[in-house]
Amino acid sequence: MSRVVRVTQIEKFRRYRDCVSESYDTEQSVIDSLSGAFTGNELTTIGTAGHLVIENGSYGIYTTPKQIFKQFGVRFTEEQTLAMFNHARRITPTVPEIRLNKTFTTTKHTIIVSGQMDVLQGTVIRDNKFKFSPPKLMEYFNSYQWRIYLSIFGLDRFIYDIFEFSGHDERDVSKFTLTPHEPFECLRYNAMEQDIESLISEFCDWMDFRDLWHYLPDNNLTKLK
Repeated sequence: MSRVVRVTQIEKFRRYRDCVSESYDTEQSVIDSLSGAFTGNELTTIGTAGHLVIENGSYGIYTTPKQIFKQFGVRFTEEQTLAMFNHARRITPTVPEIRLNKTFTTTKHTIIVSGQMDVLQGTVIRDNKFKFSPPKLMEYFNSYQWRIYLSIFGLDRFIYDIFEFSGHDERDVSKFTLTPHEPFECLRYNAMEQDIESLISEFCDWMDFRDLWHYLPDNNLTKLK
């Protein structure tokens, strides 16, 4: 029986493996991502609200700060929502939130990796990121999120669209400046598929060692949300 894992969970394991952050990317944080114990925080809620503004903007729908506050309890200014809306209009036509899966086989396991991209712009995958400090572009380059998405969707170009809030006060970012950064592009390379397979093999070995497979659903993809 093959198990299903999300791209975000594989990337969370990669960050733990590479010791990206001793306080944030712990082994327990990976287990929490698998078990569902992590349900988000104030920062992820702000990011979710920003994603909705951009997704609606791709359809030409402007989401007002009042609507965002009513749905998420997040405070944006008119200027901030307009910046996100205008970004969405600049990159249209696009197709938002496409999910696809790919099967990987290691020496011991067959595992289905499921990924949902933010935006497909022609043959380019785009991903929206909301940061609360200056972005470290090498962290994006080192990420396996873009690599696995390119592998799953069979494409060659991935762009991070990064929006930086100068600070936050719980879910209130209305007092802070929103800075859209230059798009950060990542490209398929010759050894990319081998690198992905190596990471997935390490993930499966770790899952065996910690006896964690029961946290992952089987290949009935209707269980994924």
